[in-house]
Amino acid sequence: MRYKAVCFDIDGTLYPISVMNRRLFALSVAHPIFASRYMRARKKFRRLQHGFEGNVRFRQREAMVIEGISDSGASGWEKTGERLEKWFYRPMERLYRKTGAFDGVRETFLLLRKKGVKVGVFSDFPLFSKLEGMDLADLVDFAASSDDVGFLKPDGHCFEYLLYNLKMDASDVLYVGDSYEKDIVGASGAGMDAVLISAQGGDYPLAKAVFRTWKEFDAWLSAGMEDRG
Repeated sequence: MRYKAVCFDIDGTLYPISVMNRRLFALSVAHPIFASRYMRARKKFRRLQHGFEGNVRFRQREAMVIEGISDSGASGWEKTGERLEKWFYRPMERLYRKTGAFDGVRETFLLLRKKGVKVGVFSDFPLFSKLEGMDLADLVDFAASSDDVGFLKPDGHCFEYLLYNLKMDASDVLYVGDSYEKDIVGASGAGMDAVLISAQGGDYPLAKAVFRTWKEFDAWLSAGMEDRG
């Protein structure tokens, strides 16, 4: 395997996406109207983010999109931002203190580190305590989220941020994710090879490889690393 680093999406890639969906649903039950606005805003954010300018924090931008505010100097988003923190992000932080990764994830990370391959992670959602909850924090060389960059995948800023901090060229990095549109399209656009996990059938022309399960991916990766010696 010629890669100097392997970078992973977190949600749905390192642990089942059903876990996150259940947690989001549980939080949305208490605040259904706000939750609906929040989920619509996430989709809208991806469409609008190419036009973002200035040094505006990601969570401020989120609140502004929820409120339909386009001017970074405008008021009216502050209360929405407070609700987002109180109703979603703080409870999620507590929930993620215990999160079970897919079987074999820690062993895969250990193998990468043993072979001298760096490990990176990037999430559209805040990192919270996910890595600690999955017992992976000690094996990750660099971790970041949209909180750090100000953009959501597949925007190129996310992947360029990874490359910059890893101090590597795109050709040196393999990206692993569970979303074709966000992970594979985004990483490929930045010049990285990318593989898809949790695929449910379909056509994925930009993916270097496609796997249904983590176990399948792990076998492919391990075989490639053995070839490298």
